[in-house]
Amino acid sequence: MPEPVVTEPVVEPQQGEPADKPLGPNGEKALESERAARKVADKAVTDLTARLEAIATANLSDLEKAQREATDARATLAEITQQNTRNSVALAKGVPADLVEFLTGDNEEEIGKKADLLMTRLNAPKNPKPDPSQGASGGASGASTPATQFAEFIRNASAR
Repeated sequence: MPEPVVTEPVVEPQQGEPADKPLGPNGEKALESERAARKVADKAVTDLTARLEAIATANLSDLEKAQREATDARATLAEITQQNTRNSVALAKGVPADLVEFLTGDNEEEIGKKADLLMTRLNAPKNPKPDPSQGASGGASGASTPATQFAEFIRNASAR
């Protein structure tokens, strides 16, 4: 931001003081050169201030880019950490690899509870397994299988 140009106050002569004397040709040359130098200096200050603002804006953009990249990196890290926690809990609890995606939670304890519930549901008996020691046995008691019944039917049908 350009600094304001400071002008020198005009001093009015007090009563009893003599008025300013004329400068003469050399004094006026010096005054003109001083004013020209002041204009050049003011222009240089304005130009340098604009350049400084441009540099600050460019640096701010780099800073904003760095902050955005840091935010993205934090999000990626959080996702990888959660995935790692989910995988380690699944491994410890014996969850099958194709079911790990169903484990949800924000921390290890919550994921562990979900893994326990999932394993309870997976290991629940679906139907009782048949016990071959019970019921009729397929011995020589004349019981036939569907294959033997079908073969007998075909024989009887072709014999007619």
